[in-house]
Amino acid sequence: MTDRDDGPSFSFVSEPEDTRERIMQATFETVQAHGFAGLSIGRIADRADLSKSSVYHFYDDKDDLLLAFLDAMLAQFGGPLADADFDDPETELWTLVDFGLYGTTGEQFPPVDGVGDVNGRPYVELRSQATHDDEYRDRFTDIDASMHERLATVIDRGIDDGVFRPVDPDRTAQFLLTVLLGGLFRRATSDGLDADAVRSELEAVVDDRLLPA
Repeated sequence: MTDRDDGPSFSFVSEPEDTRERIMQATFETVQAHGFAGLSIGRIADRADLSKSSVYHFYDDKDDLLLAFLDAMLAQFGGPLADADFDDPETELWTLVDFGLYGTTGEQFPPVDGVGDVNGRPYVELRSQATHDDEYRDRFTDIDASMHERLATVIDRGIDDGVFRPVDPDRTAQFLLTVLLGGLFRRATSDGLDADAVRSELEAVVDDRLLPA
């Protein structure tokens, strides 16, 4: 298997600067347009205006390419939040919640012609492979653990600052992460999610369980 970088520094909305970036950009567009079932090295190569052999020069096979793409996508997905400077734990918590419920602003992931709103679709397309592929499952297990740690750290800091009640940060983070991932899946796979209603109920839970009386 080819070596992977820790994460690319390019943006999906900027012009690719080298062949790897062209391949990542083309993979993004191909997943949006055709889904995982319609994904192939040939289609990716065509969108990148490269030969298939050029793609295989960097990646052993489709799964090798897609795992690298997953790293790139998640770097884009989480980058703005990782770099943000929050004034207090409650503001940070709600920013994370809203990011999960409502998704990106489109600044990280541009629309693809003929596809429409694709918020969350690549993530769900790739995550479905974790049901039968251990390498994908291991990768998404690590991703979940990272997201859980971020939420738990915010809650723990809020407890230390006196902003939140002394709840169990891990259990609370587990609950929030499960709700947010459910919202992401529903947003990507159906038109029935009322994100405002979910947020309203979460506000009631936070008021009841987290905020001081």
